[in-house]
Amino acid sequence: MAEEKNAQSSARRAGALKSSLSIELHSDYAIRLWAGRQEEKRTKGERAGRSAIASMPQVIYAAGRVYQDSAADNPYADAVMVQLEQALTQASAQIQVKVSELEIVLSAIPSQISLTTIASVNPLNIGVFSRSPLGYRCVWLLVGYDQLAMKAFQAHHYGLISRQRRDGLLNQGGHLVRRIYGILRSWPRVDVTRADILNQTPRGVDAVSRLGIPDEAIMSGAVRSSFSPPLRRVIPADVVPAVAETEAKPPVAQGNDPAESLDPDA
Repeated sequence: MAEEKNAQSSARRAGALKSSLSIELHSDYAIRLWAGRQEEKRTKGERAGRSAIASMPQVIYAAGRVYQDSAADNPYADAVMVQLEQALTQASAQIQVKVSELEIVLSAIPSQISLTTIASVNPLNIGVFSRSPLGYRCVWLLVGYDQLAMKAFQAHHYGLISRQRRDGLLNQGGHLVRRIYGILRSWPRVDVTRADILNQTPRGVDAVSRLGIPDEAIMSGAVRSSFSPPLRRVIPADVVPAVAETEAKPPVAQGNDPAESLDPDA
């Protein structure tokens, strides 16, 4: 009888949830931001070399590391997630405003004229997998920039905006994306937990000496990213110690899997 009940219980259990995601990039500007750029040293006859730019796969990986460290009770990772979410929200809103402005420009044409939707004849199709929701938010930002680039080129091609405005929109949008890259790339990763800092373990003391004392709201869990994993325990703000008279320094990010689990416990 017990075996029959267990069999019925197993039969009612659903399998793991799966989903896959892919994106299409249509502009060379967005594709270059996806691919990144290696550092180019100064050569004879040139004024300066070119600094490296992180690739989107590197950014996605770094966002996943931050997420994992946040799940491991690292307050510095929590601070980065808050900073990253705020920056992504602001950058996405600014790019959307620019896209909307171009849509108004493109629609302000005589009724006898019709424009087709712009698209590449050979877009780059990429499968995307991230271990962090903020990793996907980085991808959404890049896709938004791709939309901005396409509409800017279309509006300029048909004489609706000047070349200067087109280039200005491309540069402004690219700067917003690269700023997100910079947050993750310059993050000084440390292996430490809230307990290490509270108990002043060697790892905790070393982290505080390098990065300063975490903000009390971050340390207590009062301020966290809306995409942060659950906090292991909530620490009252009055328990956060002044470990050292060190000025707090805010810390400043996997590639492709065709199908991923949507179940956080899978």
